[in-house]
Amino acid sequence: MELFPQVHVNQDGNIVRPAAADHPPFSLPASLSDPVSSVDVTLDSSSGLWARIYTPPNPSGKPLPLIVYVHGGGFCFLSPASVEYHQLATHLASETSSVVFSLAYRLAPEHRLPTAYNDLLAAFQWLYSPNARHQLPASADLSRLFLIGDSAGGNIIHNALNIGAPAEVLESLRGVVLVQPYYGGEERTESEKRWSNEHAYLTMPFSDVCWSLALPDTDPPSTRDHPFCSPPAAGLPDVGLMLVAGGKDVLKDRSLRVAAELEKLGRRAVELHVFEEEEHAFYGHRQGHPAFKQLMGFISAFISRLGCH
Repeated sequence: MELFPQVHVNQDGNIVRPAAADHPPFSLPASLSDPVSSVDVTLDSSSGLWARIYTPPNPSGKPLPLIVYVHGGGFCFLSPASVEYHQLATHLASETSSVVFSLAYRLAPEHRLPTAYNDLLAAFQWLYSPNARHQLPASADLSRLFLIGDSAGGNIIHNALNIGAPAEVLESLRGVVLVQPYYGGEERTESEKRWSNEHAYLTMPFSDVCWSLALPDTDPPSTRDHPFCSPPAAGLPDVGLMLVAGGKDVLKDRSLRVAAELEKLGRRAVELHVFEEEEHAFYGHRQGHPAFKQLMGFISAFISRLGCH
């Protein structure tokens, strides 16, 4: 089964990936054409866990908020080195005047869940370790931490926080942004029924395959009613939270459910943005579109408001 270009799922469930998908040695200094510098760092040589760090122009040398970014891709695809995510992180660093730490968690099905959740927790530990002080830019202010994840990355952030982030993270965390988070369930929602068609960027058959490749390998097999697919809203910390949904996204209703659950819990610092004309992952494949610029504006304002000293 072909899922992404050059990615093939064999009958035994293993994925054949192109060599280019592997971790590239990478360092891009700032230039006139691209003032955001970026560099790859290894977090754990035994597991191969790595991240790409983006540093925006900062002539004053002032401390900058730190964004931990967790990419999407159905738990099975893409990385910080993918063109759309490299560009997205560059935009984020520039638009928000923040250091962006883009995590390359291990992918399913070679590494099924909860591996990705544990990789994010390991990245948290690394950020507050002595090793990080030598590899993060001096401007990175770990006391002003933000977590941003799109699609599967939003699910990873939600579940990792539900499992339990280190105390240093919870003390420093100013806000969480979940962009079209990847939730699931066996029973179809109205948006899943309505917007899953041959023209959709994300269809339910594709989503179902991703879940089958990512969920724990158990006997009997895990279903989409597994707790990982729909973590409790109460597992999100009581900090500023932005939820972003697409009006034509199959996952819209599941994001709205989380927003409603948070409202029932009395969470007042919840910001919901629904891009009515957008489908799933519009921020990745339509970065020149006005909706992308509007999203960057919302995130920038969110970080500016919550990330001040």
